[in-house]
Amino acid sequence: MPKRIVEARVRNYKSIANAVVSLGSFTALVGPNGSGKSNFVDSLAFVQECLSESIEVAFRNRGGIGAVRRRSTGHPTHISMGLALDLGEGLSADYGFEIAAKPTEKFRIAREWCLLKRPMRPDLEFRVADGVFEKAIQGIRPKVQTDRLALFAASATEEFRPVYDFLTSMRFYSVVPTRLRELQEPDSGSVLKRDGSNAAAVLKQLAAQGDGHGRYDRLCSLLSKVVEGLKRVEYRALGQKETLQFKQDVVGSEHPWTFDALNMSDGTLRVLGLLLAVYQPGDASVLTVEEPEATVHPAVMEVLLDVLLDASRERQVVITTHSPDILDAKSLGDDNIRVVALDKGQTLICPLAETTRKAVRDRLYTPGELLRVGELNPDLDAARRQNGRQPSLLDEPSSGDETP
Repeated sequence: MPKRIVEARVRNYKSIANAVVSLGSFTALVGPNGSGKSNFVDSLAFVQECLSESIEVAFRNRGGIGAVRRRSTGHPTHISMGLALDLGEGLSADYGFEIAAKPTEKFRIAREWCLLKRPMRPDLEFRVADGVFEKAIQGIRPKVQTDRLALFAASATEEFRPVYDFLTSMRFYSVVPTRLRELQEPDSGSVLKRDGSNAAAVLKQLAAQGDGHGRYDRLCSLLSKVVEGLKRVEYRALGQKETLQFKQDVVGSEHPWTFDALNMSDGTLRVLGLLLAVYQPGDASVLTVEEPEATVHPAVMEVLLDVLLDASRERQVVITTHSPDILDAKSLGDDNIRVVALDKGQTLICPLAETTRKAVRDRLYTPGELLRVGELNPDLDAARRQNGRQPSLLDEPSSGDETP
């Protein structure tokens, strides 16, 4: 099993008042529009950006703290994130932080913690409250700025580096075909952007790799299964811009014709973006894809799902979907599905209801059939019990709501 988030705990983030969500190596989030699927995925992206860039940038990318923080009875609330991680080889960690702010004050990190459990060795831990270490790390000065996370400093140590590397290498995708069709700005191509807008640069890096993995050839081979006659996709420099070009067989022509990205369909470009997300240089710890089925033919989606499931052997994969065909994939079990529901304005992320599980396991219905007729029921009580369970000492909120 790959390194993964075992459990995510999210408080007061957008529509999520309190959610405790278990995640497997492959998890499909399904639910109506507006139920909060994207909000949960974005909460994980928020953690990644807070660490890889800064909390200020992460808020700014989302319209400020007021657009992110859930309000309760008219009062501001703390945003809290907690992640239980399986880092492989017996190494596990619990990391999280809580952000507080009053309307007239800048945000501050009220708490941050990391507990590292190591096989055959003592546990390691640090805890920070309002910039002061309650439990310090050897070699790290005992105070940090209240708008900065201590894990960045802790990553200088060999022991805490795996936690930082895992969280900063999470990748999030909602591919926009028009961004792949446009001429693109020069880019290093080391990481595919969320919308795919640097696809040409990433493809260039992938084609230039000499690592023996054959990712570029694999990508072209899969793309040829999706688009009849398509042979290859290549990087092309056009003045100071970058773009994509496609080689495709045409009836009556001895040699493949070349087509620019401008002439390719949304479905083809979206498939290319998803394949680049999987096969790009480097190794993501978590790969999330929003609605991979959008603009893609159902027969093609079967190939893409196989690619994502195969990818989940090496990294954790989370998708959001409305597709019955995805839920009916033979290699997808009911344990891989989480139903997202909006209950009195709050997002609940639930396992399947026991009656739904029984209907699926007794082969009376498939998950896709139940989704089509609106009977893919969530176990709301199980989600409420999970959300309300007694948190660990490390995860216990410091004060809940903060009244200005």
